[in-house]
Amino acid sequence: MDDGPGTPLNTREFAIRWTAILEEHFATRLAETLGTLVAASPDEPPLKPEQCAVLARHIVQALHVAATSPGGVQEAVHYLAQVAAEGESARRNPDTQLR
Repeated sequence: MDDGPGTPLNTREFAIRWTAILEEHFATRLAETLGTLVAASPDEPPLKPEQCAVLARHIVQALHVAATSPGGVQEAVHYLAQVAAEGESARRNPDTQLR
């Protein structure tokens, strides 16, 4: 009986798996925080947990873009604007290419 993926075959596969685990952790933690941040604003209705989860994944991806691209924060904001402009298709593909 297979309980999950086996040992990574190489360093690249290990790094990919590790990055995915970290991104999931950060997105989960951020989703919890987003609900609290929005709730702290008396003029805004609270976000639903599902909305927080979707938003958190995009923010974590944007933070990754900011940390790893020469464009930094500018590229991260561009990524978020592109995701918002492309709508549902971009939401299904978090690896949207920056252009």
